[in-house]
Amino acid sequence: MRWLLIVLLVSLGALLFAAAGLARHIRLQRAKPRDELPVVLEPAEEPDLEVEP
Repeated sequence: MRWLLIVLLVSLGALLFAAAGLARHIRLQRAKPRDELPVVLEPAEEPDLEVEP
């Protein structure tokens, strides 16, 4: 029974650690300046689909 409690506490600790890492990642992403515009790719040229007989 004791090992079940140990496994539960270790799992809870790992879950809290992952949640803290996710919260830190989100906070860092939101703190970045919004001045940089995303790079927009130019549309590719469409090939001619007409077939000559």
